[in-house]
Amino acid sequence: MSDRKDKKIWDVIIVGAGPAGSSAAMVLARMRREVLLIDDAQPRNARSQGMHNYLSRDGALPLDFLHRAHAELEGYGIRHVRATATVARAVADHGFEICESNGDRHLAKRLLIATGVSDNVPEIPGMKELWGRGVFHCPFCDGYELCDRNIGLYASRHNGFGMALALKALSNSVTLFTDGRGYLSAQQRGQLAGRGVRVVSARVAELLCSEEQLTCVILRNGERIPCDAVFVHHGHRVNNELLVQLGARMSKKGAAITTRKQACSVPGLYVAGDAAIDMHFVVVAAAEGAKAAVAIHDDLLRQENLL
Repeated sequence: MSDRKDKKIWDVIIVGAGPAGSSAAMVLARMRREVLLIDDAQPRNARSQGMHNYLSRDGALPLDFLHRAHAELEGYGIRHVRATATVARAVADHGFEICESNGDRHLAKRLLIATGVSDNVPEIPGMKELWGRGVFHCPFCDGYELCDRNIGLYASRHNGFGMALALKALSNSVTLFTDGRGYLSAQQRGQLAGRGVRVVSARVAELLCSEEQLTCVILRNGERIPCDAVFVHHGHRVNNELLVQLGARMSKKGAAITTRKQACSVPGLYVAGDAAIDMHFVVVAAAEGAKAAVAIHDDLLRQENLL
């Protein structure tokens, strides 16, 4: 381990430069806190064709949004490192140490984790290729643009009953693909039939596209079912490796359990955005980042005044 003597100690290290991390970085920098922002440049919604539910930014490309956000941060003297943080540990008398994959190490008094989640993409031909373009995971984020189209719902890992009914608010043509799973109860099947949702239990072979547009779902029996878009109810994985290393309290699904001000069970550790327990909206992540930043600044103030 490298010698920590005379090594710079940042006020705050933020891991993750998405909406949550970037928002927190700005709030902290405007209070003249020294901030190190570490990010691996792999945002969850990189392939999305438009960001929604964020007033004044409706329809903006996520990558354009992040580029503009990071450009604004440059004016505040924030150090932004493009790297992967692989190790996090609490350090006596300093706070936290973060190690990058290249071996670089950084110290900070406080740590904010905003590493988000990664979606589970089904291993079906066409899913990865169409992800964010014809295959989506959030009806609130991408559903409006598909109103009154042929909408499919792929749900094999989780029961798609509730999401199928929710999609009926967008279109009268909704097909639930269970991919061979028999999780629906007789009552659920009856309710879906009553709402006009078609249930297809046959195994799915692939998604077919033409000119980068989804056209249909092909079943293993050869049947082709027209679909303009497919929503996927397949879950996600919280990028919580650093939280696990630090011993943070988490839910059964791996999301950090925080206070209303985004503080974790580990003193000095905060979590904002999709890695914490809340709905996965860009606007919510940005708000949580701002809340965490204010809490961190106040926490540092208390420590400084005590000293």
